[in-house]
Amino acid sequence: MPRKKQLKVSGSLITSFSVEVKKVKSDHSDSLIDVIHLDIHADGDVYKYDIRKDERAPDINETRDQIEASLEKARNDFLKVEISEYTERFYLFFKVQGVCNAQYTGYRI
Repeated sequence: MPRKKQLKVSGSLITSFSVEVKKVKSDHSDSLIDVIHLDIHADGDVYKYDIRKDERAPDINETRDQIEASLEKARNDFLKVEISEYTERFYLFFKVQGVCNAQYTGYRI
């Protein structure tokens, strides 16, 4: 299945989204870790991301709240939303026009 292009839409085209913290098994041990599952339905497509905590975003709940508030503002105010990837380093670049410009450890599912 071909990979979808990066997300780059106006907030007015986002029909729904969910930002949830879920427990998953760590890739490095048998322990459970918290990750953010982000789903965005926009412009007839679904974009899914897995976001992990790191030094830039050490509090997973704060990160979830920031993403959720930014997407809500984008929908309400018709702001541009972009999520691009640097796949070699597992980075996501999350940008909402005039509201948020952040880098997270994560990848598109």
